[in-house]
Amino acid sequence: MKKLLKELTMSFQQRPWLNADIPLEERVTLLLSEMTVEEKTAQMVQLSYSIISPEEADRWARLGAGSFLHVLGDNARRLQKLATETRLGIPVIFGIDAIHGHGIHNGATVFPTQLALAASWNPELAERMGTVTAKEVAAEGLHWTFSPVFCLGRDPRWGRIDETFGEDPYLAGKMGAAAVRGYQGSDVSDPERIIACAKHYIAYGESTGGRDSYDAPVSMRSVRSTFLPPFAEALKAGALTVMAGYEPIDGLPCSAHTALLRDILKDELGLKGFVVTDWMNLTSLVSRHRLAENAEEASRIAVEAGNDMIMTSPEFFQATLNNLAAGKLDPALIDDSVRRILRVKFQAGLFDVAAKVKTLPIALDPDAGNSETVFGCPAHLEESLASARESMVLLKNNTIKGIESLPVRGPLATGRTGRVVRKIAVVGPNADSVRAQFGDWTFFTHPVPHLDAVPTFRVTTMLDGIRDLAKQEGAEVLFDKGCDIFDPEKNSIKKACAIAKKADIVFLAVGDTLIQTGEAHDRANLALSGAQDALAEALAAVCRKKGIPLVSLWVNGKPLEFARVADSSDAILETFNSGTLGGKAAAEILFGITEPKGRLPISFPRTTGQIPVYYNQLPGWHEGKYFDCDETPLYAFGEGLSYTSFRYDSVSLSSETIREGESITATVRLTNTGSRDGTETVQLYVTDRIASLVRPVRELKGFARAHVRAGESAEVSIQLDWTALTLVDQHGRTILEPGEFDIQAGHDSRAKSLVSAVLKAV
Repeated sequence: MKKLLKELTMSFQQRPWLNADIPLEERVTLLLSEMTVEEKTAQMVQLSYSIISPEEADRWARLGAGSFLHVLGDNARRLQKLATETRLGIPVIFGIDAIHGHGIHNGATVFPTQLALAASWNPELAERMGTVTAKEVAAEGLHWTFSPVFCLGRDPRWGRIDETFGEDPYLAGKMGAAAVRGYQGSDVSDPERIIACAKHYIAYGESTGGRDSYDAPVSMRSVRSTFLPPFAEALKAGALTVMAGYEPIDGLPCSAHTALLRDILKDELGLKGFVVTDWMNLTSLVSRHRLAENAEEASRIAVEAGNDMIMTSPEFFQATLNNLAAGKLDPALIDDSVRRILRVKFQAGLFDVAAKVKTLPIALDPDAGNSETVFGCPAHLEESLASARESMVLLKNNTIKGIESLPVRGPLATGRTGRVVRKIAVVGPNADSVRAQFGDWTFFTHPVPHLDAVPTFRVTTMLDGIRDLAKQEGAEVLFDKGCDIFDPEKNSIKKACAIAKKADIVFLAVGDTLIQTGEAHDRANLALSGAQDALAEALAAVCRKKGIPLVSLWVNGKPLEFARVADSSDAILETFNSGTLGGKAAAEILFGITEPKGRLPISFPRTTGQIPVYYNQLPGWHEGKYFDCDETPLYAFGEGLSYTSFRYDSVSLSSETIREGESITATVRLTNTGSRDGTETVQLYVTDRIASLVRPVRELKGFARAHVRAGESAEVSIQLDWTALTLVDQHGRTILEPGEFDIQAGHDSRAKSLVSAVLKAV
């Protein structure tokens, strides 16, 4: 111990920035003052371990690269050792795409995707997901996740819809901010916490035609009014980093957009951490967007715009040194970026962990070497299961007859006529598909696609979950895929119908799979692929003839054209991508052990050509309908059923007027009119009756969950701040205009579901 203390004292004398007793900003200044221009520029470089050789990675670590991504296990430990043995001993920050759990590592806990989690309308779950993910990421010696995603899912053709918290900025902001708190905690230097990254800044999901990283045809006013608020919530929650998107806004790529990065994000919103580009954004300024002729010009544009760390564009290093040598780039901009990067590294405790041991290897810290006991541990799996339970949405539940013993506790027992369930048919291409259930951003897809990967842990699929509970009920389960999502020669509809004829109830699992959803898998046609529609209709004919129910389970990464399946089904449970124990959660709901609590965070179109169908559109559509399609979505934002029913009797306001700086309380009287206790998500919407600009038909501005016993009533109160009524004017100013607002509360976003009161802004 005395030897170690002596060595640490010598380190503090030679490297005073390692002394944690010195104020943070002073530590940053001390280190920055010792750095050469090469060392500063290297700190702005991020390399992907998936596309360079180990030898090249080692060279960059010795050169002082600021960050690596997609490095796991011993490789991270080796690179960190090399980095901390350099002249200044600056630790590497390791980034990973832990989007819904540390799923890239085979063996870690996989949570429901962000879209699925948003269906819970429960920010506490998002925070707990973040906490568990942080523990598993940190256990591997990594420090930084490229999550949460604050993009809005308003065009389901876009491949990355599953990564969003849905279509609404308010819900996305609340869920995403909670995830930030989960990742970073109250003290991000805690060895079980990691750094959050709010992405993709900004309006990335609004690309034309749902084309990933393509032009986003939005104005700066709509950026401020619709797409900026979730990111503002992220910064309020303390997010230390932000990732710039690929796409152009009004012709200018986000990574070249000074107004977005410097003026709004850093100066206006006050980001003290740093901005990282997305994958090869700098390279794209030359090769894709043709904004720059060469790497030098692209590097200058990127730095001047406000990017601090450059992901997977290693040419940035030499190009920036060339710019500085030629006097084409202000060195103060480099200093500002490096200061931001170092500040985050100090805040996250990377230097302080390094100072604990002689060789300064961050990833060898004993507190960060327990991955074997952390990954997929019982406590973490229980959190994943809790998230899946609350993320599933019951969309249809017609009275189902003929059920006696299955489930005796659940809604499928409604209208029992004495028939005992002895055989259950489980059918569908997604009934037993781990890949479909997991969705994007797991070891199947990243850092390189490996669709045939085998999980090193048990995953409970839909089939598994139903089998497990059916066994407890003494029922037999019959299974057949019925059809293949792609290959028509693998269809077995006749066989599926044959087992349906033997069953007392049929569960049908349909949807999409990995190559139809996720990054780089935009989709022009949302119709169910293969023979899934035909399978549903064939099974429905069998079920009607037998007088037994057909229950469909939707396992999908985004809204699809489900109208034919919906018409064929007696009940529908939307599960999205539900993670490791999704099948257990679904079976518990179907068997009546738990109640469905989910509400849709995104609207479902009837057909692809009907897009967009997000609820908060602008009024003014001539005639308000298509001649060949209903104008309403198949299922609307906020929709979802319970195993009971609720009545909204009234909404009252604590004040009839509101002024700038004030808030009021909206109180809803809610009555459980069913025979079963249940949980309702009360949703609060605002409509501006008359405004100086065209405003959405309604906007979500609050929500609260209430558990109400059967036959009883409850008062549910939601606070409404004056800022919920503001608009962004044509000059980019956020203002409160005087006038009347409809304050609406109800079960979902549809006008018929809402009760209303009038609030006057004065």
